[in-house]
Amino acid sequence: MEFPPNFLFGVANADHQVEAHDPEREDVWDLWERSQNLTPRKRAVDFWNRYPEDIDHAAEMGCKLFRFSIAWARVQPSADEWDEDAIQHYRELAEYIRDKGMKVMITLVHFTWPVWVEREGGLIGPDFPDRFADYAEKMAHHFGDIADYWVTFNEPTQLVYGFIKPWWQNNYYMPPGLPEGTGANGEAEAIGKLVYGLFSAHARARVRIKGLDPKAKVGVNPLVTGFPPWLQKILDHQLHTQWLLKATYRFSMAEPLIAGKGKVDLVIGGINAESHANLTFSDPYVVTGKAVMTLNDGKIGELSQLANCAAGFVGPAVDHALAATHLPESCHLSAFASYAEGRKALRDGTIRALYGDELLLMPQQLENKKDFRLLISGLTRETHSIGMPLGHNGVLALLNRVIADFNCEQYGACSPEKPDEPHLEPMPPVSLADYFANDSLPGPRKLIDGEGIRRIRRRGHLKVGIHADAPGICPSCPEDGVEVELVRSVAEALLGDREKVEFVTIDPTKPLKVLETRASRLNLLWRFAGAAGLIANSNWWYLGIRGRLPESLCPAEAHRAQDFVGVDYYWGLPTTRLHQFNRLVEAGEGRFLNAPVWPEGLGHALRRYHRWFPDQEIMIIENGCVPMADGVTRQEYLRAHLAEISKVCQEGVPVTGYLCWSLTSNREWGHAFNHQTDFGLYHVALETDPDLKRVPSKEVGFYKDIIAAHAAHHRKEKSSDS
Repeated sequence: MEFPPNFLFGVANADHQVEAHDPEREDVWDLWERSQNLTPRKRAVDFWNRYPEDIDHAAEMGCKLFRFSIAWARVQPSADEWDEDAIQHYRELAEYIRDKGMKVMITLVHFTWPVWVEREGGLIGPDFPDRFADYAEKMAHHFGDIADYWVTFNEPTQLVYGFIKPWWQNNYYMPPGLPEGTGANGEAEAIGKLVYGLFSAHARARVRIKGLDPKAKVGVNPLVTGFPPWLQKILDHQLHTQWLLKATYRFSMAEPLIAGKGKVDLVIGGINAESHANLTFSDPYVVTGKAVMTLNDGKIGELSQLANCAAGFVGPAVDHALAATHLPESCHLSAFASYAEGRKALRDGTIRALYGDELLLMPQQLENKKDFRLLISGLTRETHSIGMPLGHNGVLALLNRVIADFNCEQYGACSPEKPDEPHLEPMPPVSLADYFANDSLPGPRKLIDGEGIRRIRRRGHLKVGIHADAPGICPSCPEDGVEVELVRSVAEALLGDREKVEFVTIDPTKPLKVLETRASRLNLLWRFAGAAGLIANSNWWYLGIRGRLPESLCPAEAHRAQDFVGVDYYWGLPTTRLHQFNRLVEAGEGRFLNAPVWPEGLGHALRRYHRWFPDQEIMIIENGCVPMADGVTRQEYLRAHLAEISKVCQEGVPVTGYLCWSLTSNREWGHAFNHQTDFGLYHVALETDPDLKRVPSKEVGFYKDIIAAHAAHHRKEKSSDS
């Protein structure tokens, strides 16, 4: 692989994903994670205090560019207050990068902004462009002499998902959300304000930055999804005023084609909504996590004592790779069909430990519970939800109302004083506006008496799929547990009788199979059609910069308002795989294991942007992979994408840099941390290692070798020229 002589290899991170939570300097994502029952960032990797170590690692790999973001909430804790100490901290961080021989790229907004900005109206408030420009000017005053590149907004194309709620779920993907009851027209209006405001804010910030440093390079990094050039051309042609309303309607407010009728009405028990696609899920009803259980005989006192021992996990419910990451490497792992089988093997001495969901390993109702003990718990943070077919919004609303009452009894409301403690909101607010309305949580959502509710009432009882290990179903746990109690509460709310429930034991290898129907498959296609309108039209940012969008969306001040072309690229689909569009949707929801890998899509994007902006350099600002996606290892992924970049460079496309995402493991925007969400070259066990040790993956050596080979090639070339 060959790259231009001054090509910049580097790495990147983002403030919210790597810095520890500061309760005095919260951003909108802190509030969103807490209010929506998502995984909080907690300490993350503590980059705020440990940045020298991480920057040293980047320098040791030979990197020449380091990208970080400034936490706006830290440097400006209120509208009329600047925290000079926080600004000085970031200044020292940037100087450390420069001292290590790397150029500095600063991102001003990486999906987060202060809570006080959101209270003023947020990104769609009329004053936001000037408010953001003031912030940019302040940062330019302090960093203008050291920043080589500025990114105003990270992936502005993704921010639309904070203003469009898909029809197949209750909640928005990201903050801030819109108030309860907002319809398709309201969402389209909000997106129009958002798009116009982002262009205005970017353009004005660039003017302020370049006013202090005329040589400053200012741009953005839209997230680009790879599609065949013929399809992308069609999509770009359709980007006019109507695409906004049409895409919003299909994505957010369209009804399902057919309300699905599964073999059961609901499925409950060990269901993590993040691990399953294609269905509808309730709000979470319990917080749990992975744990390790042993006999209570005093023989095993710590995890390291399980080295070279036999251990078990519940195969259908627990991922083997996840178990392997939490247990000693030398453990001999065996899969069991159920928790009951695993506990029997533990009692018989066949295994020394059992790994699984804490709620199911040792339920309160377990007979002879004193025979066991949890060796370690809290290895992950997960929430369980109730699954149901697409299209029954009335049933979903009723479920969430019952769960809200249940959560009030079990957990109470969120405690701002202890935001990192496990908890569930009684009723997650639809938006931050709803949260702010009463400085508390909003009231119950409106119930819809749909066909799903009417069918259950005609039948006279509720049919529920439940796993065999659930207390109240499992012979060794005869008393009703959380799942059974919750389902009986649903029956009481729906039918007036807690006993009108038919429990159906589900196949643990396919727990949601009983919900699938022909109708659900049709609804799935309809769902993908809705998502496609937004994912596939991610080119709108650069079409606006080119002056190809209506002025109602992109003001003239933003035309050509950039100094480089930034690109974020992860996944794509060639013509032969377009039928796998659902994999892109799953990746957008944080499930990266099956995300479609297509390096050629990056090449197509780079050539397209060179045609659009022939006089500007192009930088790949984010590209990276979890340990395995689409059957491709991270090393294979990096090699293939770097080879594609090398290819387009040889064609004359002026690509000047590549930043691998990311330097370390990080928090992935509320998703549970595991091997499916870990993009780090250096692995950090965020949930289990109190020391947050940085452990190099094999890709560290690979990336280092690529950079070293590039440097050696051009040293040799330079010496031969002289």
